[in-house]
Amino acid sequence: MRDRVLIVDSEILINKFLESRLSKENMDVDVAFDGMQAVEKIKKNKYDLILTDLMLPYVAGVELIMNIKKSEYNNETPVVVLSSLTADDVIVDVLAIGAQDYIIKPFSINVVLAKIKQLIQLNKTAA
Repeated sequence: MRDRVLIVDSEILINKFLESRLSKENMDVDVAFDGMQAVEKIKKNKYDLILTDLMLPYVAGVELIMNIKKSEYNNETPVVVLSSLTADDVIVDVLAIGAQDYIIKPFSINVVLAKIKQLIQLNKTAA
């Protein structure tokens, strides 16, 4: 069974790039361009990992992470933040509310892929 990932980023090029690369890794990928779309998707679908930016229209990334952790289907789903925000207090706060990792933009796609695969595998082993 293929792993299913949700990518949430308002930047179309980043969404398309990540969707293309994850698809090449034999993953099923859903995309959302804002926090509201993401909330709707996490209410309806079970994901193996959610990759999100923090600066999103309608529902901010921090609020989205809190929604994920309260969701019926995805409360145990690993969340990786991919953001250009570099302040230590932001990173610490995001990790404290439940994100498993924080990757700063610009990013290395190889590092992102390695972290995604590792977190999905760790989550499956723990289940």
